[in-house]
Amino acid sequence: METKIQKTLNQWFPEAFANAKKTVFNSDYETLQQFAEYTLKLISENRENKKEPFKIINLIYANGSLHDKNAIENEFFTKLSKIETPATLNEHLNLMPKEIRTIYIKTIIEN
Repeated sequence: METKIQKTLNQWFPEAFANAKKTVFNSDYETLQQFAEYTLKLISENRENKKEPFKIINLIYANGSLHDKNAIENEFFTKLSKIETPATLNEHLNLMPKEIRTIYIKTIIEN
């Protein structure tokens, strides 16, 4: 059974999961890790739609359960924060809606 996170991300970004194996049900954590990799690829390729992943993550986070919020913080934001440098932080924050910027900064500080 697809969760809210899986359904939303697959619906909005099917290309992010095009190479994923459909025989095994991924957890929300695995889905968010894969989506973070896709987001990093969009940013590195400087694609014009690089803000879109953050808008959808914000929607899921704002309307999600505690599980959804924890999964986003623990997998999506943590994966993004691992590549963060002082030079890229401001650029990445500008890609995000204001509502999730503080959550991202909190994730960086905690990790």
